[in-house]
Amino acid sequence: MMERVKRLLARGHHLQWVLGDQAVVSGCNLAIAILLARALGPSGFGIYALITVAQQYFVSISVSMVGNPLVTAAPHARDAGEERRMIESGFAAQLVLGAGLAVLIAVAMAIFLHAGTLGISVLTVTSLAVSSFGLPLLEWCRRLCFFNRDGPLLLQLDALTYLPVLVGTAVAAGYDWLTLDVAVALWAGASVVACAWGIYRLGVSLRLAGARAFAARHWRAARDFVVSFQAQWLGSQGIVYLVLPWVGTSGVGAYRSIISLAGFINPIATTLDNTLSFRFAEVYRKGGDPALRRYALRAGTALMAGAALLLIPIAVFARGIVELFLGHAYAPYASILYVHSLGIALVFATKIALYHLRARQQTRPIAWSSLAGATVSIVAASVMARAFGPVGIAWSIVLGGAVSLAWLVCCIARDAKSPEPMSVPLK
Repeated sequence: MMERVKRLLARGHHLQWVLGDQAVVSGCNLAIAILLARALGPSGFGIYALITVAQQYFVSISVSMVGNPLVTAAPHARDAGEERRMIESGFAAQLVLGAGLAVLIAVAMAIFLHAGTLGISVLTVTSLAVSSFGLPLLEWCRRLCFFNRDGPLLLQLDALTYLPVLVGTAVAAGYDWLTLDVAVALWAGASVVACAWGIYRLGVSLRLAGARAFAARHWRAARDFVVSFQAQWLGSQGIVYLVLPWVGTSGVGAYRSIISLAGFINPIATTLDNTLSFRFAEVYRKGGDPALRRYALRAGTALMAGAALLLIPIAVFARGIVELFLGHAYAPYASILYVHSLGIALVFATKIALYHLRARQQTRPIAWSSLAGATVSIVAASVMARAFGPVGIAWSIVLGGAVSLAWLVCCIARDAKSPEPMSVPLK
């Protein structure tokens, strides 16, 4: 009994650090987006959004191939030695993959630079290459912090990342220096500093030979996560590239800036991914399918109730919120925030289903559901963006999210009727 109390107290202490960290991330992200949207205008912010969305694509590849397989398998390690070797191999794999992604994005952006498109400069290309190595590595460090329940280091990493960017953005905006080059360079510099501190504090040994072993051992899970995350990216974020001919950079800028007003949801989602997902795995390991289903029902009910308290006021006062934070130039697009709130509710419901399947190490349904949702979003976007403009992007993402959630629920219901051998608790 005392041991259980100690574990609960430790989990609560860690959660306090996590919530504090996410408050920092949420506040900084919102302030940075508002400053950039006001300074660059809808068209300029649209170009910035196109670049950062591409950057997030590379981060998602890294998370899919290294971060997610690591945190999915690590809770099932047989002993501390196996867990340590898994982390060291994951670190090596992350460095190798990050270096390759940095070179790839540098070459790709250099082509745009040579062609004279998007108005980018050498500084932008260099900064994107640096941040394409730093941001995925930083995300890997953050995942390890969640796994180790190291809340203080997590807060330090995010403070070193977001606070310098916020201060630099505010100063540049105050002196009318805030350009696309400056915005991208700030992220590059902050990611390098935060990564250096994270690696030093985590003290993970570098075993480059372990990169190949990590890839071989976790290839199946990595493959499923890559398919899943890339489909999610294309169906939610990358979709702005598909609708660009119909809405223009102004429409993309309006859409991305308005959904950023609900950006405080993203840190909450990240916290859930890196805390609640581990809890699902623990419940399944100890109690099997019956305990997992009961816990999923309780967690899902609590999560959706909390989401309703946050999202209903945003939907009701959408226009006033947009005018207050972004200005009158963005007011005609305020309905985007209303639709986006509905999409966020679907995301929260989907996460419960994802944690349920990941706890049972059933990654293939995740990949197929993402493909189905992305396909619906893409097809719908090509039609709805023409008819409704930027708000059509939001509606197409909602439709895709609903299809993805329905797919996951059907898979879970099917498994509940005829459990597979994997449903036996892992020893």
